[in-house]
Amino acid sequence: MKVIYAGYAKTGTKTMSAVFNEFGYNTYDFFEHGYYHGKEWRKIIYEGSTVEDFRSMYKDADAIVDTPIYIFWEEILEAYPDAKIIFSTRSDESWLKSCKNQVHSLATEPLYVLMQLFSYSGWGHHRFSQACGYVIFGSTINWPWNEYKFNPTVWRRFFRNHNSYLLQNAPKDRMLMFNFKDGWGPICEFLGEKVPDKPFPHANAGASLLKDYLHTHPLLKKMVREAMFNLSVLTLIGAYGGYKVYKNPECVGNWINAAVGKIKFW
Repeated sequence: MKVIYAGYAKTGTKTMSAVFNEFGYNTYDFFEHGYYHGKEWRKIIYEGSTVEDFRSMYKDADAIVDTPIYIFWEEILEAYPDAKIIFSTRSDESWLKSCKNQVHSLATEPLYVLMQLFSYSGWGHHRFSQACGYVIFGSTINWPWNEYKFNPTVWRRFFRNHNSYLLQNAPKDRMLMFNFKDGWGPICEFLGEKVPDKPFPHANAGASLLKDYLHTHPLLKKMVREAMFNLSVLTLIGAYGGYKVYKNPECVGNWINAAVGKIKFW
């Protein structure tokens, strides 16, 4: 592994993912963590971890970003001691507003909700997201259309604690404190990469994650296809069942009478 981006969610994680992809790195972002290692992450979050857990999960990764990576940067660094760390932050209040907007956009996007309800992969993603909420917000959600309980005091405290601990404990000789306004230069020098001949990316501006990813990201596209297929099958079954009831309405009464007859009343 070459690099860990240890900035909290909504501190440029999608931009960093785009940067690493530009370098040709095999990059694991939020959706990759959940799709490929959702089960392992639930175990780590709820039960605990070992160095071997992380070494096994990310043996093929060059770069890792976003939730829940930044919470476990120290354990991952123990598994990959040669990895470098890039970190960035922002003001508490701007982060709080941005994070709240992102969470709201996820909970209110119909296609994203349907994907999690009617796709096997999507439901796994939802369970992974539940576990992540536990460690980044101190709360969980029961269903894809729910939002994490917004508690500004708690959210702000999680954010501050993470930033303070990392700045105090991360190895200074292997960490870049990055300002996105500085563009390609510092990152390329830090990682030993050539400066690309293109503008520095700026991804997920204004919580546009789903708009950008739902129809382009291969894992999300797969989940959407699964959901649409399953919905089509359920619709056909429902239509066939409705047709059978229409043609034979007495069968419904017979079924109800048979079911009631098996119920014992005391």
